[in-house]
Amino acid sequence: MSRSFSSALIGILSALVLAGCASVESTSDFYLSYTPDIYPPKPKDYPIPILGRAPDRPYKTIGRLTFQSDQGWKFMRESMLYNARANGADAVILKSSDSRELQRFQEVPPRTEWVQVPGPVIVQKNNNKTYYQSFPNYVPVFRPGYIRSWIDVIIGIDAEMIVFKNKR
Repeated sequence: MSRSFSSALIGILSALVLAGCASVESTSDFYLSYTPDIYPPKPKDYPIPILGRAPDRPYKTIGRLTFQSDQGWKFMRESMLYNARANGADAVILKSSDSRELQRFQEVPPRTEWVQVPGPVIVQKNNNKTYYQSFPNYVPVFRPGYIRSWIDVIIGIDAEMIVFKNKR
């Protein structure tokens, strides 16, 4: 796959992922199978290594997972493991990863809040007993609007799912 196509694919998919990817299961939409062969899924607790380079032993690439998210590295790792297990991979080769910061802004409008303050106390005497009664007052408190900003870290991965070939 050409680098420009990969960049375009990551850009398009990132818009979709950032729009609401909240579970590792939802990242299966970004898995692209390279083979018509079907490999049985691995158990949920099956150990899948995430490799930084191709292994020394023979292997076959069965698919690719490429996407971006603002959910953090733990989410990215769990997504790779989930997709590897679901598609029967023996390992994951993390071909590349990158991260960038994205500053976001939100306008918080001005508002008026009503705050309760102690009111006057009325003293009443009745049959040699004294009763106190208070009526609370509410006063308006103006809260000016402001612009809230924060930094999201967007992480992108490009990972291949592989199965090891049997040596015969």
